[in-house]
Amino acid sequence: MDINFNNLENSKLEALRIEPTFATPEIIMDAENGVFRITGNSYPEDPWPVYTPVITWFKKYAEHPLPRTVFEFRFTYFSTASTQLIFELFRTMEELHDNKYDVLVRWYYATDNDEIHENGIDFSDLFDMPFEIEEVPDPNPPENRF
Repeated sequence: MDINFNNLENSKLEALRIEPTFATPEIIMDAENGVFRITGNSYPEDPWPVYTPVITWFKKYAEHPLPRTVFEFRFTYFSTASTQLIFELFRTMEELHDNKYDVLVRWYYATDNDEIHENGIDFSDLFDMPFEIEEVPDPNPPENRF
């Protein structure tokens, strides 16, 4: 997926939306409306083509961020291969936080998903920024399923 950074209007990025598949999450990056969300499964055979445009987009956003950035993660499952790229998003968020921007990570996990819960705790221990880790009946509601 190519992102055209020449289409910036008033220093705002065009929203990036990646539709989910069985093995890849829905990704919404919308700076104008302050929506940053990854929802669903993330276990593509090669996560680089999925996450590279997202990381590129988010780094561009970080050059002129909103005063408050809230990023929601609603994983059902993610692979070890996806973890490295998720880390990259967290690193960028931590840099924003270090530069005195208001950053919040909202990490949702299903009631019966101990692995995703533990992953959220691990990430919150690794990165110096505010995390909210919340148990929900279903972090991937039917309207977000393909």
